[in-house]
Amino acid sequence: MVTLIHSMAWFRVGRLSGLSPWICRGQISRAMAERESLESRKGENGQVLVVTVLCLTMLMSIMALAIDVGLVHFKQVQLQTAADAAAIAAGLELGNCGKTVCANMQTAAAQSLIESGITTSTITPSTNKCTITTSTGLTMTINVAPCVLGAGDPNSGDTNMAEVVLTAPQKTFFGIFLGNPTWNLVARAEAGEAYYLSTGGGNCIYTKSMAFNSSTGTFDLTNCGIYDNGNLQTNNGDAVTATTFLYYGSWSPNNCNNSCKWTLGNSQTQPTHTNTAQSDPLASLTPPSKPANSTTASNTTPSTGATLQPGYYANGVNLNSNVSVTLSPGVYYMNGSINVNSGATLTGTGVTLYFTSGSLQMNSGSTVQLSAPTTSTNGTNANMLVWHSTGNGSGMTIDTGSSSYFNGVIYLPNQTLTLNSGSGVNINGSATSTAIDVNSMIVNDSETFLLNGAGGYLGGGGQTLGKFALAE
Repeated sequence: MVTLIHSMAWFRVGRLSGLSPWICRGQISRAMAERESLESRKGENGQVLVVTVLCLTMLMSIMALAIDVGLVHFKQVQLQTAADAAAIAAGLELGNCGKTVCANMQTAAAQSLIESGITTSTITPSTNKCTITTSTGLTMTINVAPCVLGAGDPNSGDTNMAEVVLTAPQKTFFGIFLGNPTWNLVARAEAGEAYYLSTGGGNCIYTKSMAFNSSTGTFDLTNCGIYDNGNLQTNNGDAVTATTFLYYGSWSPNNCNNSCKWTLGNSQTQPTHTNTAQSDPLASLTPPSKPANSTTASNTTPSTGATLQPGYYANGVNLNSNVSVTLSPGVYYMNGSINVNSGATLTGTGVTLYFTSGSLQMNSGSTVQLSAPTTSTNGTNANMLVWHSTGNGSGMTIDTGSSSYFNGVIYLPNQTLTLNSGSGVNINGSATSTAIDVNSMIVNDSETFLLNGAGGYLGGGGQTLGKFALAE
C-alpha cells in the first residue's frame, strides 16, 4: 500500500517535473514575443513621430514661403501702380520742361508717390540714370528718353517719353531662415506723347477740301505732310514743301501742271492720289465742358494792358485798334467771337479757345501770338488751340500780320479756314508746332503759310494728337 502510494506520488511528481520545462519554455516564449511586439510598436511609433515632425516642418516652411511671396507680390503691384502714376506725372511735364528733366517734373512725380500712398514724405528723384542698382530705401529715377532697357525698348532715346524707375527693399517674415531676409523690388514705367514721329512723315494738315484760289500760294511745311480727303484745287505758280502730299478725291490742277513747284518726300514729284480714305483724326476727342463764367467775362471791350481770365464768355470779346490784351492760361469757352481789329495785339500761352458760336477773327494789321497747353489738365486736351464745336456755323479767317503765330492745333470739324493775309506775307513763321484739321481750307492770296509739325501731329503714320499715353 505504501509502495503504491509512493509510486503514484512519484508518477505525479515525475510527470509534473518532466512537463515543467516545457511549460516554462512556452511561457517564456510568449513573454518574449509580447516584449518584441511591444518594442516593435514602440519603434514604429517613433518613426511616425519623426515623419510627422518632418512633414509639419515642411508644411510650415511652405506656408511661410507663401506668406512672403504673397506679401512681395502685393508690394510689387503697389510699386508698379505708383511707377505708372509717376511716369504719367513726369510725362505731362515734358512740354513745360522742354523735353528735359526739370524741377517741375521731379516735383510732380514725387508728389504722385504721396498720392499713391507709397510714401508720406517727398523724395528727391535722381535723373538721367540708365543703370538701376539695389537700394536701402525707396528711390526714384526719372529719364527723359528711356534708356534703362537699352536697345530692347522701342521707345529708347525718344525725347517725347519720360521713364520712371522705382526701387524699394521689402523685408520678409520668414525669408531670413532661407537666407533672404530682404527682397529688392523694381518697377518701371514710361509715358508721354508716344505717337510723335521723331523722323517726320506725319500729317500736320488734314482737310476734306483744299482750294488754292489764287496763284503763287505757298505752303512750307517742316517735318510733316498734307492729306486732302476730298477735292483738291491748285492754281498757277502754287508751291508746297512737305514730307508728303496725298489726296483721296479728285485734283483740279488748272494751270499748275507746268508752273507749280512741289518739294516733297517719299519720291513724290507732285500731289499723289491715294486709294485709302482717312477719317478725321481728331473726331474722337471730347470737347471741354462748359465752365463757370469768367471773372472777366463782362469785359467785352478790354482796354490796353488788360489780362483776361479763362472761363465762359456769353458775349465774346472785341479788341479795338491799338489795344494789347493778354490771355491767362486755361480754357476760354466762347459764345461769340474774339475780334482782333487792325493794330490790336492778342497774346496768350497755355490757352484753348473753344467756340460754340463765332470764332477767332483777325483783321489785317493785327497781331495774334497764341500757344496751346502742352499737357492735358483738368479735363482739357493738350495742344488744342482753336476749336469749334460741330454745331458752330462760323468759319475762321486768318487775315493778320507776319508776326502772328499759332502754336497748337486749329480744329474746325465742320467749318472752313480761310487764309487771307495778303500777297507776300509770311504767316506763322515763329511757331514751333502747328497743325490744322479743318473741313475745308481756302487760300485766297499769295501768302506763304509756314508750319512746323514737330513730328506730325495728325497721324498719317502716327497716332492721333491728344491721346497722352502710358506706354509701358
